[in-house]
Amino acid sequence: MTVAFGDRPSVLVAEPGDFSPQARRILESAADVRLETVAEDGLRRAFDAYDVVWVRLARRITAELIGPNPRCRILATATTGLDHVDLEACGRSGVRVVSLRGEVDFLKSVRATAEHTLALTLALLRRIPQAHAAATAGGWDRDRFRGREVFEKTVGIVGVGRLGSLIAGYFKALGAEVLGYDPRPDYPHDAAPRVGALVELLSRCDVVCLTAAYDVSTRGLLGPAEFAALKPGAVLVNTSRGGIIDERALLSALETGRVSAAALDVLEGEPAINSSHPLVRYAATHDNVLLTPHLGGNTSESLDKTETFLAGRIVEALAELRPVVAGRRP
Repeated sequence: MTVAFGDRPSVLVAEPGDFSPQARRILESAADVRLETVAEDGLRRAFDAYDVVWVRLARRITAELIGPNPRCRILATATTGLDHVDLEACGRSGVRVVSLRGEVDFLKSVRATAEHTLALTLALLRRIPQAHAAATAGGWDRDRFRGREVFEKTVGIVGVGRLGSLIAGYFKALGAEVLGYDPRPDYPHDAAPRVGALVELLSRCDVVCLTAAYDVSTRGLLGPAEFAALKPGAVLVNTSRGGIIDERALLSALETGRVSAAALDVLEGEPAINSSHPLVRYAATHDNVLLTPHLGGNTSESLDKTETFLAGRIVEALAELRPVVAGRRP
């Protein structure tokens, strides 16, 4: 990797596939911008060569990648979840993380993950992937794929923030009773009635959607005790983060039928997921688990909105940091 920029700040977009043209134009108004797919070893060098490094979710940003004294002052990621970033290492090295976390007003217009949650639920209840596979193999037997409806089911939302509130609205529109669990003091009661205890919500719901923010307080939120409390035969949908579930407990619940089906857009340890992951192995031989590779926010509209918005935030941050950036440039 060679860098030959002048006196302007330098930005590397390290996962540039379909990067928003509008976001690029905004960045170029304040910096020299390079779009280049960078492998892990190159990413380590990038923190020493660029003022801004922009990533998505293909790499975990570790202390080793950042280094002790990087040139990089801003790490950009157009995500709300930051479990792929070592925030403590960024703090120690003086790297500001610019993300979508906390951008509540803007994120109201970003609906991709909410829509994906609904799509996964319908795919599970109506057995759409299995029916498609059978039809394309030459079978046309509708009785094999009798499904279930959302109408008049009880849907539980675990984590009733911006995303959970959107999902609650979608399910109410389909005629479901929606309940919510979230200990937050600013709970949005207009989204869904609040249930005081997680195990109570789990015991009452036919469908459980996990949309809670992922942090130390929610890691392993659904473990053996919670799965034991789950309504027998319930459907589980996770579009939060893999670590919110004790995956061994989920596998046990699937094997016993406590969970009749699960749709998982996220898995513990991603992006380093392969065929040896226990839930991937299970899904390969069972048709009651539906996996998607973190597609929640992965739509053209969502990426364009979020990257354009984040580019503006980076330009603002560069203006604040300009004396520091200029002083560190060799």
